Amino acid sequence: MNTVSSQNEIATLSTVLLSNLDEVVFFSKLSGFFQSVFNEYKVLGYEVLSDGSTKLIAENGLALEVVKNFEKGQGLSGYVARTKRAYYSNAVKRDPIASSNHRSESVEAELCIPIMVQSSVIGTLNIQSTMKGRHFGEAEISIVHEVLAQLESPLRNMHLYLMAKNLNRELLARIEAKDKELSNRQEIKTTRGLEDNTPMIGVSKNFLEVVQMAKKIAPQDFPLLIEGYHGVGKKILARKIHSWSGRKGNVVLASCSAMNESQLDREIFSSKGLMIQANGGTLILDDVGCTTPHIQTKLLRVLVSGEMVTIDTDEKVALNVRLISTSKKPLKEMVESGSFKEDLYYRLNTAGLRIPSLKERHDDIKVMAEFFLNFGKTEKKILTSVAVEKLNAYHWPGNAHELKNVMERTYILTDGQYIEASHLPEFAQEVKVEKVEARPVFQEFTLFNLEKKHIIDTLDHLSGNKTRAAKALGITVKTLYNKLHSYGLIEAREQ
Repeated sequence: MNTVSSQNEIATLSTVLLSNLDEVVFFSKLSGFFQSVFNEYKVLGYEVLSDGSTKLIAENGLALEVVKNFEKGQGLSGYVARTKRAYYSNAVKRDPIASSNHRSESVEAELCIPIMVQSSVIGTLNIQSTMKGRHFGEAEISIVHEVLAQLESPLRNMHLYLMAKNLNRELLARIEAKDKELSNRQEIKTTRGLEDNTPMIGVSKNFLEVVQMAKKIAPQDFPLLIEGYHGVGKKILARKIHSWSGRKGNVVLASCSAMNESQLDREIFSSKGLMIQANGGTLILDDVGCTTPHIQTKLLRVLVSGEMVTIDTDEKVALNVRLISTSKKPLKEMVESGSFKEDLYYRLNTAGLRIPSLKERHDDIKVMAEFFLNFGKTEKKILTSVAVEKLNAYHWPGNAHELKNVMERTYILTDGQYIEASHLPEFAQEVKVEKVEARPVFQEFTLFNLEKKHIIDTLDHLSGNKTRAAKALGITVKTLYNKLHSYGLIEAREQ
């Protein structure tokens, strides 16, 4: 068995784990690292779920194509997840605990170690050996614990990510139940050209998460803020939320960027304005960040008091209107710059959604392109694989709106049934500016001062832990104390 690799290799592993917030990548990299350390038959990575069940997702540095799921307490990994203690068996075929595990018949011994963050087990590492006479023990456990101790930051990050993911999984289960209930409701009729007949199209994970969350909060009556780049479908989602909400009134749209202050004031707050028309329903404030302080103050008054005074008849009117606002610009940044009222921002953002751009939804491009190509057409056309590759290579700054326009134009200009890459327009390529890191300014140090600086930096990085710092520096703890004393950083009695 190999000894633990150098500190540089562990530091590299830490950097890789910190840069990949994905449990499959995380456990794959961990299993691959320990495979190189122990050079055994297999090193397996299991994720431990919040309910105590486990799933095998990585083997010898590679993600498994088919994830294997195990019930709570099942197998060696389930046992270790429950007890929170490492377990090794050097006779797996005769061990009642280890024998329940799924493994090759050639495996003779197995070591399973919990990956702990605080008091929670987020996964296990299972090291399997096919060598006869192989005996795992405390030495191997210590090696794994030593490496995991130096991966504190990536382990903590993964723990937080998995907690959020498990919570989201529970929420999605509740959303599905609520969605079944909502699907039985009668469709709400909308007005002012906002008919809810445009589907939300997408299969990518980040898009579906937004839609599921929107369905969950739709039945609530609190204000909602939807942010995202131009053309991502903010108004469509706002209309969908109204239709899912069960509100019986109309849904109307105020285009805040299309009117000046006086026009928008009359459009929203007159006796026949949008606020009155939306009473009992929903008012969509499109591009709410374009409103002036005067309009923002009046909107805030409506949210606080639940009533307004019409500007033409000076009549006080009680309101039951849900406000759904959209913005291309992050309103938080506008608040920080002083161009948007902070009180109004927090009132509008009782719940917030951000629709990812098409660039962030790469899996959706083909699905959406095929939909827009043939939407409302009797004669269907087909995108070739080369055409799809060309669509995928483009960065789509105009998002779904731009894709829709391109596909409608392509359908008209293409005579045959098949859409080739040549039938598509020539897209401008995204210009990527590479950041050139400036070379650090050279500073003269004596070897004494250079060593002192490095030791102090190491202690700072490890939060003052002298034992870990000594290991990282490759010296004994006694030597570290002697050096700190020579620098005048500790008293002689501390040695």
